[in-house]
Amino acid sequence: MTRLPDWLGTGSERRAKLLACLAVLSIAVATVGVLAAPDQPRLTVAAESPENNTLVALQGYKHEGKAVELTPAGEVVWEYAEPDDVFDVEALGPDRVQVSTASEVADRNCPERYRNDGFPNCVRNSLRVVEQSSNEVLWNYSWYDAELHEHELHDADHYTVPAKGSGADGRADRWVMVDMGNDRVFAVNRQQEIVWEWNATETYDRPRRMGPESDWTHMNDVDRLRPGAFQVSLRNFDTVIELHVGNGSESGERSVRVEPVVGPNRFAGKGDVLYEQHNPDRLADDHLLVADSEHDRVVELNASGEVVWRFGGSGTLDWPRDADRLSNGHTLVADSYNDRVVEVSDEGEVVWAVETGALPYEADRLPAEWSDGARAEGSSDRPTATDANLADGGRESLVGRYAGYVVAISKYVLPAWVGRQMPWLVVAAVSLVGAVVEGVRWRGVRVRR
Repeated sequence: MTRLPDWLGTGSERRAKLLACLAVLSIAVATVGVLAAPDQPRLTVAAESPENNTLVALQGYKHEGKAVELTPAGEVVWEYAEPDDVFDVEALGPDRVQVSTASEVADRNCPERYRNDGFPNCVRNSLRVVEQSSNEVLWNYSWYDAELHEHELHDADHYTVPAKGSGADGRADRWVMVDMGNDRVFAVNRQQEIVWEWNATETYDRPRRMGPESDWTHMNDVDRLRPGAFQVSLRNFDTVIELHVGNGSESGERSVRVEPVVGPNRFAGKGDVLYEQHNPDRLADDHLLVADSEHDRVVELNASGEVVWRFGGSGTLDWPRDADRLSNGHTLVADSYNDRVVEVSDEGEVVWAVETGALPYEADRLPAEWSDGARAEGSSDRPTATDANLADGGRESLVGRYAGYVVAISKYVLPAWVGRQMPWLVVAAVSLVGAVVEGVRWRGVRVRR
């Protein structure tokens, strides 16, 4: 048995000194972590390097939102900064991206209806088409809402419809957006006119206890699947639905039919399959790839809603909010609370990872060439887990689940460096308290003697 040094003493004196040493060590480790933390994204796993660059939307924790393009080596080659939040970035073609942003505006600069509405400040949601080479905004659609939190624009999708005389190819631009604050999905044309819209109140009953500014549906994603069909994520319903607009004509008709895809299709408790999901993508054979966020995993569901592939668990992922299936069968994941983007191989292993240094919301791998129909997002031409024979991966950790949540929340309310070093700072604080308690006991024993 190893004998402790005599200077540590015995009993309470020893425990007090050991705890004080642990506190000093924890503070030292936290300090080193702060000094060594990278200001820019950095490559952490490079078992298989991707061939193309990756677009990443960084929501950030406190007014640090931006969109970046990363090389396979994790280097930033393009950046578009936004004072507050960036939720989605998608490439429209060479040198053109669209960015979904939400910026907090001081009450004095808000429209009159939002100046004295009981909420501090207001939010300006904007969908912007940006030229990457100059960062010039080529097109913009914006609207104001009551507040930044839970009233942001999280996603938009660009598509075209036939229209004579609207361009050399006879196609007209459309953008469909999810308006979280008003529980609606709507599409606009290039002239910024609303061509169709659907509000959740047309189909679902809002609970009586929830007002119009409450976080009821938390719509956070929309994708056009085919003419007249749009897939929408109702996060707080744990449900993915399809909207069928104007019987497929997209002619501006207001009639919209709702078809549930998976989930309880109502505002209720935790869903059986999904739990507050983000960014569902439709794959081949009507499979669905979903970032099952509160379960800390990514899942693929078949057309019957059965899980056929899964990756994650709190020991591997922490609140993932985007997953795209790549053409080679790999899966690209925005691992939000771990502040990283990872690529998962067909064997269920992380083969590429970049630590982003901020809260990532979405990641898209850019195509090698912008040929007709090329897309940066995972879509219906991507392989299913069944066809590609993908292996499950990841692990669950009960400690990791709760520790990760505490660290993530701390980054919202404390300086970023404090949040990143929270585990060591907690150890230091507990050790210091313990050292003080044991020191008091030791002194009391000495006095009684």
